[in-house]
Amino acid sequence: MGVKKRRPLEGVRIADLTWLLAGAGGPRLLASLGAEVIRIEWRDRLDFLRYMPPFASRTRERAEKAGAMDLTGLDTGKVQSVNRGGYFNDINAGKYGISLNMKAPQGRELFKKLVAVSDVVVEAFTAETMQKWGLGYDTLKAIKPDIIYMQQPGWGYKGPYVKYASYGPIAQAVSGLTEQSGLPAPHPPAGWGFSYMDWSGAYYCAMTILMALYYKKRTGKGQYLDCSQVEPGIGMTGTAVLDHAVNGRHYQRTGNRSPYTPAAPHGAYPCAGDDRWIAIAVTSEEEWQAFVRILGNPDWAEQSRFASLAERLQHQDELDRLVSAWTQEQEPFGLQERLQAAGVPAGVCQTAQDRIERDPQLKHLNWLLPLEHTEIGTWPIKDIPFHFANGQVSQGGPTERAAPCYAEDNAYVYKELLGLSQAEIEAFQDEGTI
Repeated sequence: MGVKKRRPLEGVRIADLTWLLAGAGGPRLLASLGAEVIRIEWRDRLDFLRYMPPFASRTRERAEKAGAMDLTGLDTGKVQSVNRGGYFNDINAGKYGISLNMKAPQGRELFKKLVAVSDVVVEAFTAETMQKWGLGYDTLKAIKPDIIYMQQPGWGYKGPYVKYASYGPIAQAVSGLTEQSGLPAPHPPAGWGFSYMDWSGAYYCAMTILMALYYKKRTGKGQYLDCSQVEPGIGMTGTAVLDHAVNGRHYQRTGNRSPYTPAAPHGAYPCAGDDRWIAIAVTSEEEWQAFVRILGNPDWAEQSRFASLAERLQHQDELDRLVSAWTQEQEPFGLQERLQAAGVPAGVCQTAQDRIERDPQLKHLNWLLPLEHTEIGTWPIKDIPFHFANGQVSQGGPTERAAPCYAEDNAYVYKELLGLSQAEIEAFQDEGTI
């Protein structure tokens, strides 16, 4: 038998008090790198993602028979089980799960025992919640002197917004990202939905914890980390902030037009089919001539208003109308192949079905990783977008566990890690602590 491959964060234990994506995404990335992430939930306040569709409706036996990559059996209707939410299972893959009532005094005492055997505590409550429970950094540090404590309130731990709750779209709006997204005025800002800012916060959370673990390895000391969600969003507006600071210019939404590199045509154009689109970007005369050949050398392409890139930029509205009239008769993937073969940058605006079933590059990368879930059987989740070339992690991706069912790992955590007897566990269950 070969030697079991070690994973980068093997031996690191994280007590995870997060929820939704903005909080849970960071520990999820670290779990995929080998950290033992113990997710804490309580039945009276389950993670909202557990109730968010789509849901896996099939039984374990049906899942095994159908195969890992068969997504039939998804149900976008009512909740069938808190363990079958597709969004929750994707965001929390790799983690362990326990039930623990943090509002109960005995629950907080059990949490302290878990802190004593952990390296990291990460939470995403409003800023003062842990302090109100008597579990601020000073308390945690007294329990475990080298503990790393990551706090992720939406607005940070200090300042006039400290008592406010936040969600991704709110943080996105305050950061300025919402105003920068969408078609030019007079159209309203479009924003980017929930997960864009949430994943940005998750990446910063994971990166910051990794830095603290590195610092701890060098010095033996822990860290208190305050990582708000709004600030990563502000960092993503850097070009607009710099332009205003240096040039006094106010950012204007450009929609699908290229704001910096001159390009025309440049945008997303309709194709044949139901809501099918293709992105095309033409930045040079060579690309334009190749594009015109693919178009079939229409007469309008010879008009003086399209004779140069400068002219095409001045007449983009009319150019877009003419290009759209042609592309809407074209099958998107076939058009993509013809344009790319001619040296014209182009790509189909892919749907979720395209990414799962059709895209050859994503299939080659094994971006969907089948994992064995206790209740729903073998099910694919999105793997993390990086791999280790030296064979340090197993083939197919670093994530090794499906997301936990509610309280699935109580026996492991309370018996093996914390040393409770079966009688003690049953007593805590009876009194509503675990």
